[in-house]
Amino acid sequence: MKKVLFLFLCLVGIAVFAVGCSSNDTSNQSANNQGNDGQSNDTNGEAVVLKLGHVWPSSEIHTQSAEKFAEEVEELSDGKLKIEIYGDSTLGADKDLLEGLKIGTADIWAGGAGVLSGASDTANIFTVPFLFDTQEHFDKVYDGEVGQEISDKIAEESGYKVISYWTRGARWLTVDKEVHTPEDMAGLKIRVPDSPVFVKSFEQLGAAPTPMAFGEVFTSLQQGVIDGQENPLSLIYNSKFNEVVDYLVKTEHVREPIAVAISQEKFDSLSPDLQEVLLTAASGEAKKFAYDEVTQGDTEYLQNLQDAGMTLIEPDISAFQAKLEGFVEENFPEISDIYETIRNAK
Repeated sequence: MKKVLFLFLCLVGIAVFAVGCSSNDTSNQSANNQGNDGQSNDTNGEAVVLKLGHVWPSSEIHTQSAEKFAEEVEELSDGKLKIEIYGDSTLGADKDLLEGLKIGTADIWAGGAGVLSGASDTANIFTVPFLFDTQEHFDKVYDGEVGQEISDKIAEESGYKVISYWTRGARWLTVDKEVHTPEDMAGLKIRVPDSPVFVKSFEQLGAAPTPMAFGEVFTSLQQGVIDGQENPLSLIYNSKFNEVVDYLVKTEHVREPIAVAISQEKFDSLSPDLQEVLLTAASGEAKKFAYDEVTQGDTEYLQNLQDAGMTLIEPDISAFQAKLEGFVEENFPEISDIYETIRNAK
């Protein structure tokens, strides 16, 4: 009987010891899966993978910028953070991609910053016509305190964190008829992004603005659904719009940055070291590449488009500016303070 009791007590002791070890291992594992700020970062030792979506064709400058961004992220993180790129609207149009940041079908979006106006009133500033006088004026704003202030307000209003602004060329008009003054735009169906500033400004110029997804533009021009569109020279050339419209109009009406954005929730889920990698890479080689290619490449794109048969028109810009006088104050008073700050930052 004593032997049986002794055996029973031994078995109980072993069981208690095993439970204690298991509990301790679980606690240690839980501690190891916490970031430096106590947030969960459980990847089982595997790299964190983020999906970046955009709408550009493979030959576009910013497609290449996105690729350089992904390369630098992996290098700076020693492979702990990787970015998979889905271009050419693979994950949907710009609005779909922004929504995807909230529901998890995408993690990072890169695109014309004006698209953010669907979620933030402050983002309307990105597409105000004739806001900047020069490329230097543009750089001073978006690389400085004003650019950071805009990003902070957008995050508060929308939950999207802009981690960098990349240079994008000024937007030109491409149409199937000659346009020299605003009067020449009367009734023209011009494709514009689905942004209230674009729509209202082209209405004020006398055109019939027609919002549509970028992926539909070429076919719509080809079939005569629209009469024209507007975009930077690189995108006009790489999208082969010269094949479906004849006139290239040097309006340079909007200098809109490319925004690289992630949801604040997704950003906060990353450990502090990976957050820093993301921020550093977004403003590193990818940003420099975009700047160099845009500032040096527009002359070449212009020549290529003319060689491809497009007729260059240099319109009366002062007439367009006069037509839009008071535009912000009348239509978007909520951004009038930022507008004045930018105009005074020349």
